[in-house]
Amino acid sequence: MTRIVLCLATLLLISTAALAQEFEIKKYDLNARVIPDEFKVDIQARLRMVNLSSPDLSDKILLSTDNKPKLSFFINQKARIETIKVNDTAVTFKTAEDVRNNLLRVSTDITSTIASSKEFDIEMNYSVPSADRSTSLHISAEDTFLFPASFWVPVVHTPYAEHGADSAPVTLKVTAPAGMKVISSGIRKSETSFEQSMAAQPFFVVGDYEVLTRGGSAHPVEVYYPRGSNETARKQAEKLAIEAEKMITFFAGYFDVAAMAPFRVIATQARQLSTATTDSLSQTREVLFSTVGAVTVDDNLFRRDAIDLGTIELMAGAASRAWIDGQVLLRGRGTAMLRDALPIYLAAQYIGERYGESQRSEAFDRYRRAYSTIARSDAPLLMQSQIDRNYTTSVYNKGALIWRLIESQAGRQVFEKVLRSSLNRTRVDVLSLNEWRSPLCDVSRCTNLKTNLTAGGADRRLINEIFANWIDTVVLPDFAIGQPQSGGGGLESTIANFGTGDITIDILATTDKGEKIRRSVTVKSSEYGTVTFPAGTNIASIEADPERLFIQADYTNDIYPRKASDSESFGLANMALSRNDFTAAETKAREALKTNPIAPTLHALLGRALLGQKKYDEAAKVFETALKLEPQTIQAYGWAHQGLGDIASQKNQNAEAAMHYNLAAAADLDAASTIVTRDGALKAERATNSIKIPDEVRGFLKSFDAAVLQSTAAAVNPFVDLGNLRRFAQSLVVRKPSGWETEPLRAEVWDANRTAIDVALKIKIEGKDYSGRAVYVISKTAGKMSLSEVPVFDVK
Repeated sequence: MTRIVLCLATLLLISTAALAQEFEIKKYDLNARVIPDEFKVDIQARLRMVNLSSPDLSDKILLSTDNKPKLSFFINQKARIETIKVNDTAVTFKTAEDVRNNLLRVSTDITSTIASSKEFDIEMNYSVPSADRSTSLHISAEDTFLFPASFWVPVVHTPYAEHGADSAPVTLKVTAPAGMKVISSGIRKSETSFEQSMAAQPFFVVGDYEVLTRGGSAHPVEVYYPRGSNETARKQAEKLAIEAEKMITFFAGYFDVAAMAPFRVIATQARQLSTATTDSLSQTREVLFSTVGAVTVDDNLFRRDAIDLGTIELMAGAASRAWIDGQVLLRGRGTAMLRDALPIYLAAQYIGERYGESQRSEAFDRYRRAYSTIARSDAPLLMQSQIDRNYTTSVYNKGALIWRLIESQAGRQVFEKVLRSSLNRTRVDVLSLNEWRSPLCDVSRCTNLKTNLTAGGADRRLINEIFANWIDTVVLPDFAIGQPQSGGGGLESTIANFGTGDITIDILATTDKGEKIRRSVTVKSSEYGTVTFPAGTNIASIEADPERLFIQADYTNDIYPRKASDSESFGLANMALSRNDFTAAETKAREALKTNPIAPTLHALLGRALLGQKKYDEAAKVFETALKLEPQTIQAYGWAHQGLGDIASQKNQNAEAAMHYNLAAAADLDAASTIVTRDGALKAERATNSIKIPDEVRGFLKSFDAAVLQSTAAAVNPFVDLGNLRRFAQSLVVRKPSGWETEPLRAEVWDANRTAIDVALKIKIEGKDYSGRAVYVISKTAGKMSLSEVPVFDVK
């Protein structure tokens, strides 16, 4: 039966005919032709459909008059539908805007032929335009990507409702501009076609790439990076391939199932320019894409010489998906826990295997801190939908923490055994989080993880409590533990729960001799509990929920005597640094390093504090230590290279300074840091007389300035990649600058097609003068130069 989400503002009237129908997509067969000059893709989608409708659907069709049952699909709102065929016979169709989902609903009458067929084919011919770049859809001469969130392929069910996203095997063929490489998931059948036998959502990327392969047939990996990149990029691609191979090896062993297709790591230009006003042009980071068999990474990564922790987590989560929704169909309420939260949990398992158990714990601490920003106002995990504002923060972080809680309460051995059997495609066709009733289960092997956990040996009461408290509803406890006091039964400590939820937690006491004593206590909502230790025990510290298994409103009162957490210690040191109190920042950073001596970000912060005191040699050693620690954080990487660049600059070692500044700029920490590091590189390169700006770039910029002053689309548009910067071009035309002078400062070749140009700008708009710095990325496609990106625009 079709699941329909009721909007609070509108009561939908559902006919009995509508309730009688249900269809599933069994396979996608897709042909796409990319037409960058028209910013569109022409698509022929042939869907093999399975009819799961009730037997009386044919009778209802015969009895219906005006209100005939409809076979409906959702597709991109701007899609232009040309024809629809059922079993190769053309049919009439209607389109209507789906306001709630911001999609187009395409429907055709269910005929007696459809109603009586167990399986049938739907063929849809249409085009999808993309005038403006988005996070899921982009079409240009330089690169193109169509991801599932753009709804470029028709689907019966959206991922926003109870059923979940339609996933199925995919056959894909893409006709792309000459010389461009087509990438998707599955087995590559030719340069332009793929066959994905796993359950997947269709996508493809087109770009000018080099490819590096590794892992052989057992653990196949492919890394796609911009063609013509330098040696740093090639070495980075090799590092990524090595890391990805380790991930595939780990998950193949974890699930005891061999890899079925290559895992592809794809560089993308993950930036877009958002124009608000002429003096407020800012870039926004796009969300990177992760799916069965593939992941996209920021192409800035190939201008660095190390892989950061965030990239490792992203890749590991993506790699695990081939063993989750790639194996079985995920359906029912709470699908987000399986499709999106479980990969994050598994990424933490990989990190623990790769770097040690302490890093696994640190990963969950990061998820806990990230979730705390919305914990007080979040909805239940069972109700989370991709359309919700806090979906990513909630599902990716809280969801992973709840999987860890289930693992702890069920026992790791039991949990992993259940997980493996539930995601085994030889035993299971459809997996849901808990019970899901659907006609699909009449013809498929359906199971649910909640039932499997209790059947697999987990305590039924504990599993029911976890689902009731942490998935079906929301509780938010707040544990506080007091100083142990002598009492009638020995040494007693009181534990309060100032939040909600009746929770059984562990209490860990540490004696003055280092002995660990554990107790367990149930603390009800807004009530107190007590734990007792033998009289004469000398307790040095006592902590509630020492493993931080349970999400709380406040973690600062969990331990006695009180002490600052690692994140709080970092915050204190960073605050002192922001006030230019370098001595205090050094003191706080060293205190924090006593409890976490292998934290690269703390080392980098200490280095910055030392640098502020002009302790150059000591700071250099600390920065170098930070860069050697693994896993590396992007913050530590950027800070350390910027610091080493500053030190080399002070010593007039300008070539070394330029190298460090360029690596720091590639970290892309924020606009201010990027400008500072690029300024450092400019100064160092000037000192070594190594700045070379091609004459054709100078000529392009001069012509672009002249076009801007004409303030017409006809003048400006030929100089701008409208697939990337349409709004930027429009703002130049609308605001009509009376002055626009660009001074090129330095050039940095990124790859065969792109060069980044640091420029100084002087602008006059509506009688006001503006000046500042920007970074232009100039692309050359088919011999034509254009402005394709403006990643930095700091003009005031």
